[in-house]
Amino acid sequence: MGVAAYMASAAIRQMDETGAAEKGFRAVDALIAGAEAARRGPIGEGEAPLTEEERREVDEAMRLVYGDGERNASGRGEVAGAPAPRSTTPGC
Repeated sequence: MGVAAYMASAAIRQMDETGAAEKGFRAVDALIAGAEAARRGPIGEGEAPLTEEERREVDEAMRLVYGDGERNASGRGEVAGAPAPRSTTPGC
């Protein structure tokens, strides 16, 4: 097999694998698109806090995005495993 044939074969295989991966994530992409379309910003003071079921759904979604370490950050307004903000103050 010549180099050109090998490169063409590898490119075709890569396109097939990419297509399969995209197909596998279509449901996740649809969930994200739906959530972004429904997003209304932060909860206002007049709105009720999340129910326990809603809180579990948010926690599960965060674990899907950030991994199992997200459990540890629940309720603290931070994301587990996310780097701490860098200080812009010299020497800090």
